[in-house]
Amino acid sequence: MKNNLLKENLGAKLSVRVKKLKIWLYNLLESDTGPYRLLYDVFALFIVVTSSIPVIIELWINIPLPSDLQSLFDHYEEVALCFFVTEYLLRLWVISDFWDDFKEGLDRTGSLFKAFLFALRPKLSWMVKPYSIIDLLAILPLFRPFRTLRLLRLLRLLKVFRYTYAIRSLLVAVREEAPIISFIVITLVLWIVTISLTVYIYEYNAGNRAFHSVFEALYWGIVTISTVGYGDITPITKEGKFLASLLISGGIVLVSALTATFSATLINRMNILKGEGLKMDRLKDHLVICGWSESGEELVEEIIKSGLDKERPVVLITEMEKSELGVDISKYILYKRGDFTKESVLMEVSIQNAKEVVILGERKEGLSDRNVDARTALTAMLVKTLNPKAKIYVEVLHDENAEVFEKRLGVTSVFIYGKVIGRLIFTSIATPGSAKLVENLLTKEGALRKVMVKEIGNFSTFGELLAYLRKYDLLPIAVEKEGRMIISPPDGEELSERDYVFFISGRV
Repeated sequence: MKNNLLKENLGAKLSVRVKKLKIWLYNLLESDTGPYRLLYDVFALFIVVTSSIPVIIELWINIPLPSDLQSLFDHYEEVALCFFVTEYLLRLWVISDFWDDFKEGLDRTGSLFKAFLFALRPKLSWMVKPYSIIDLLAILPLFRPFRTLRLLRLLRLLKVFRYTYAIRSLLVAVREEAPIISFIVITLVLWIVTISLTVYIYEYNAGNRAFHSVFEALYWGIVTISTVGYGDITPITKEGKFLASLLISGGIVLVSALTATFSATLINRMNILKGEGLKMDRLKDHLVICGWSESGEELVEEIIKSGLDKERPVVLITEMEKSELGVDISKYILYKRGDFTKESVLMEVSIQNAKEVVILGERKEGLSDRNVDARTALTAMLVKTLNPKAKIYVEVLHDENAEVFEKRLGVTSVFIYGKVIGRLIFTSIATPGSAKLVENLLTKEGALRKVMVKEIGNFSTFGELLAYLRKYDLLPIAVEKEGRMIISPPDGEELSERDYVFFISGRV
C-alpha cells in the first residue's frame, strides 16, 4: 500500500473505509502477523477437509451414500464453492493496489495501455503462484461441466498446504511438549493393552463368548477407558470386573492428564502468538521500536491513530511487562519482551530486514542517564552492523551525546529528550499560535509529507517545482540536499534527482 500524497491528488482515491477494510482483509488472508490469521486458517481448513469427504468416500471407500446425506453434501458443496470463490477474489483484490499502481505506471510511461499492464502485473504474478493455481482449481467445479471430474474436486485438498500457518502452530505446540505428551500416550496405550489382554485371558477361560478374539478385547478396552461403555461386551468374572474398574479409574487420570497437557500447550502457544516470546524471523520492511519511554507512548498512540500498524508490521521490544506500558497497544503491534541490546533478541524480530528502527532511552532502576544513552549507542551500533540500510532514529537523554550519534554512528535522526518540548514552549510564548501550527502539521493526516524530487518530475530549480506543486494545491516549504535542510529555499535554488522536498497539503 503506497501513501503518496501527490498521486492521491492526481486522481480519485479509495475511501477511508474501503482502505481500512482492504488492510484488515490483507492481515486476515495474507499477513503472517495478523491477529486473526490462525483462527481463519483453522476455519478454512475445516471447509476444505469437510467438503472433500464425499469425494474421498466415492473414490476410496466406494460405498453409496444415503440419499439424505448425499443431498446434504450437495448443498454443502455449493456453500464451500461460494467460500472458495469469495476467498480467491478477495486475495486477488488485496494483493496489490491496482489504482495506485495504475497512476504510478501512468507517471512513468505516459501511456494508458502500458499503465494498465503495469498495474496488472502484481495481480498476474500472484495468479501464477502455486498456491493461487490450487485456489483456482478449487473453484472450477463451480461450473457444471467440471463437477464430473472427481479428481479436480479432490485436488482442493492441496489447499491444506496454504493454511500451514495453523498446522505449523499446532505442530510447534506439540513438539515443545513432546516428551511429556509422548510419556502420557505410551503409558495410556500400555495401560489399555495390558489390562485388556489380562481380562481377555480370564474371560476366555471362563467361557465368555463376547471375548472371542484379541481384537474384541482391545475394542472393549478402548470403549471402557473412554467411559462410553456400549454394553455389547462385558466381563463376567470377578477378576475381569475388578480390572475393568482399574482400567476406568486409571484411564480417567491418564486421559485427563493428556487433555490438560495438550490444552496448556495450545494456550501457551496462543499467548506466544500474541507476542511475548514470539520469534518474528519472517518479517520484512517492518518498523522496530526498541525500548519504552514517554516518547514511545506518544509514538505508539500516533501509529495506532494513523493505522500504520495495520499497513505493515510494527514490533515493540522492551523489558517491561505489557501491563506496565501505560497504553493499550493494538492487536497489530507485535510485542516482544527482551533486552534489545542483545543481538539474539534483535535477530528474533528480523532486524536485518527492518526498514526503520527507533531506539528510545528506556530507563531502568539503577541506571544513570549516561548509562541509558550508552545502551542506546550499543543498540544503534548493533542495528547498523546487522542492517546497514535501515533508517535509525534514536532518543538521547543528554544533548552532548547527540553529535556522537549523528557523526560517528551515522544514525538518520537524533532526538534529545525534553529539548523539542522546551523549544516549542518558548516559541509559543514568543510567537503565539505557533504551537498550534506545529501541532496541526504533526497530527493531521497528510499535512506534512516528504517525497523525492524525481518521483514528482524533472525540475532544475525550486521555483519550477513550486509552480508545479501549486497547481495541485500543495505548498513546498523545505528541501533536503544530502542531509542538509534548507527551509524556504529561493526560487533559483538548484535541484537534483536525489534531493527531497517537504510540502504541505492545502486540504489540511
